[in-house]
Amino acid sequence: MRNGDRKTFGCGALLHLLIASLFFIPFSAFASPAQKPQKQGVYHTVTKGVTLYRISLAYKVPIAKLIEANGLSSPSALKVGRSLFIPGAKKVLHVEPFVPLSSLERKDLERSLETEDKPVAGAPSIERPAEKPPWFGKELDIIWPIQGKVNSPFGRRGKRFHAGIDIASPSYQEVKTAMDGEILLARGSQKGYGNVVVIGHDLGFSTIYGHMNVIIAKEGEAVRQGQAIGGVGSTGKSTGPHLHFELRHDGRPLDPRPLLPMTIEELLKKASQRKK
Repeated sequence: MRNGDRKTFGCGALLHLLIASLFFIPFSAFASPAQKPQKQGVYHTVTKGVTLYRISLAYKVPIAKLIEANGLSSPSALKVGRSLFIPGAKKVLHVEPFVPLSSLERKDLERSLETEDKPVAGAPSIERPAEKPPWFGKELDIIWPIQGKVNSPFGRRGKRFHAGIDIASPSYQEVKTAMDGEILLARGSQKGYGNVVVIGHDLGFSTIYGHMNVIIAKEGEAVRQGQAIGGVGSTGKSTGPHLHFELRHDGRPLDPRPLLPMTIEELLKKASQRKK
């Protein structure tokens, strides 16, 4: 076979192979590309006074998920007039705006922060209530505000009643919010709880963070779980740097320990007991 014939044969064979290969290409390759599935949800237009926390309560979507879905830098980055995507929602809902404490409510709250040691006669009962509250038996989505040893638990402390837990810590350790919520009070003081932040939550809960050196939270702001609100200090009636952490339900103090996640020490102790 001459060189010219070889070239002719090679080109012809290649053409036949290309034509044959077309029969093995899936039909879907020639079809128009499928449309990407639309995300399920609605767009909510933010109105004056409405916080990200209020929106999260109305639609039952955690703040963290709303932040991720909308590319927000923080809960306070929400602006009036913004069209906020609510993942998973089926219809647009009405959202009530944040309402600051009334002068009477603020006065009562500040009075309750004058001392963390309450009279035993006015202390809450730590026994199981006769009527179970709506949260009873449910695991709250709550985290520790700081890492540290509890050096003063909830309950009787001499002739008085300690309304929260004191967590030992070096000064300026970052204090984080235990749950999603709204800042009800952020007050600097050298009395009682000292520099203190009070956060309102769902189901009538509130959390209190006392004796801080620094407060970076502002009243009326929405905060997500784990967000920094200040630093540990020793302001107010305090003998050294620590965080006084308090959990209240409808204004009455509760022992937060049974509701908080187990510490590493508690988990290790539980594991060792199982081996015995």
